[in-house]
Amino acid sequence: MAKKTQQKRDLPGFVIITGLSGSGMSSATDSLEDLGYFCVDNLPLTMLSTFGRLLVPADRRNPSIEKAALVINIRERQFLSEFPG
Repeated sequence: MAKKTQQKRDLPGFVIITGLSGSGMSSATDSLEDLGYFCVDNLPLTMLSTFGRLLVPADRRNPSIEKAALVINIRERQFLSEFPG
């Protein structure tokens, strides 16, 4: 039981999967869903900050998403390069 608890702690809370078509993004998403991640495929990037707010811990009555994964197509590279700004 202690090993399973340790594995859960080692998993990141937020994962971004990106790549070209056929690179295995769907397989990675399926695996993360099996690990209990809330996965979103092709989220419009203009909604990324809104989605991010769902990851911020809320009060106990409105729990946030604890583990999430987003699939972003590599063709969004212009937006992604500007995103940190």
